[in-house]
Amino acid sequence: MLEYWKRPIPPQTHRNVFSSYPEDCAQCHKEQYNDWKRSLHSKAVGPGLIGQLRPSEDPYFAISCYLCHAPMEDQSEMKEARGKRQEAEEYIKNPSFDNKLKLSGVSCSVCHLREGKMYGPPARKRVSSKQLAVSSKKQNNHNGFVEKDFFEKAEFCAACHQLNGGYELNGKLLVNTYREWEESFYGKNNIICQNCHMPDRQHLWRGIHDPDMVKKGITIDARREDKKAKLTITNAAVGHLFPTYATPLIVIKGFMLDKKGRIVQSSLKKAYIGRRVSLDLSEEFFDTRVAPQKTFEFDYTFSNSYNNHRLVFEVWIYPDEFYNRFYKALLKNKDDDFKRKEIAKALKITEGSGYRFFREVL
Repeated sequence: MLEYWKRPIPPQTHRNVFSSYPEDCAQCHKEQYNDWKRSLHSKAVGPGLIGQLRPSEDPYFAISCYLCHAPMEDQSEMKEARGKRQEAEEYIKNPSFDNKLKLSGVSCSVCHLREGKMYGPPARKRVSSKQLAVSSKKQNNHNGFVEKDFFEKAEFCAACHQLNGGYELNGKLLVNTYREWEESFYGKNNIICQNCHMPDRQHLWRGIHDPDMVKKGITIDARREDKKAKLTITNAAVGHLFPTYATPLIVIKGFMLDKKGRIVQSSLKKAYIGRRVSLDLSEEFFDTRVAPQKTFEFDYTFSNSYNNHRLVFEVWIYPDEFYNRFYKALLKNKDDDFKRKEIAKALKITEGSGYRFFREVL
């Protein structure tokens, strides 16, 4: 598998056999394409990334980001120089660069196309005769489809979701999802990433941006007794820390409502679940993420003056909280080393991604 995920993925010189564009794959794989189009994989090269990168001026930084966001060599404007004639140059313009392919992000060809061959998981064991006939026809169309069992192993996802050589803060990697899974109940029992993020082989890869996905992973219990109340959030079925990255933030609120249903501002209390870090990644403010099968407790105590008021618990999820802070800071900076219009687009996306996940009146 290590050789399969050697990146950047070499140029696919067999385009006369297969196209690298996801739209062409959609001719036969409409369901997979439609799922992928709605997924974050299809948006891996979005305005936030485009706005920050300057491939010609800083090719090293751009290529390091592309390793996960656009892993094919054809997706990069620049490439490492090779050969004696180019010893003095570290990077050169990439003659095979394809901007359309770059904008497709993590598309079909990133995972399935290598050297003119299509790769994928083994055929399902239980299929109807009609499905088997369709599957056989598609394999023939692929000029010899190569089945590999590593498509159904968690290690397949680790290529981008475990950066062992990445940045560390307080002795912890910023991207450590695979190791979190490996050390959990799920890893020890081989309950793989694909079980939750690709059920029935769907190409959606839903995560914290999707409320329904979060509902499958955590449970919330709210209780009030006399002048005390408690909200307990349990990581019941997430196979890694909740949340795994430093980009989301979960905000827990407890407050009282007066007789007219208005919030009593003096009664508002908050708590946070997440890993909050500084924008330059030099400082970790807190790390309250919840490990698999562990809980986070939020205690609320109120005074006698609130006896006739109603207590409300709310949980808000902001999947892109770090990005939102980061883009705001960039736009305040007058430095023109980034594309302001793209960053403004990215900021708008992050401002719209938050949602109220839970509310209960006690």
